[in-house]
Amino acid sequence: MDFYSGLLTGRQRDLLTLYYDDDLSLSEIAEIDGTSRQAVHSVIRRGVERLTEIEASLALVGQHRELNRLLEELKLEVKNNNCKKLQVLIEQLDRSLNRSQEGDS
Repeated sequence: MDFYSGLLTGRQRDLLTLYYDDDLSLSEIAEIDGTSRQAVHSVIRRGVERLTEIEASLALVGQHRELNRLLEELKLEVKNNNCKKLQVLIEQLDRSLNRSQEGDS
């Protein structure tokens, strides 16, 4: 949710935070929100659907995970002084960054 929370309505963001981050039940959230459990469920469902659509379109979360994975591998190989593996990882990183830039165009 961190990447796209600004693209949700304020209510969706608030209710998703209560549900996923604060681990409150639908009933607890409904009491706080002054609405029904069903209304809370609908807002959360629509918020999740919106986040899923946005990620499918932009794929920022997947790109971020891939870049973090490559960064961790690079750190390990620098520590191990493995130049051949470093070159392979640098090429992978370069390709990954180029893909993300192509998506920006």
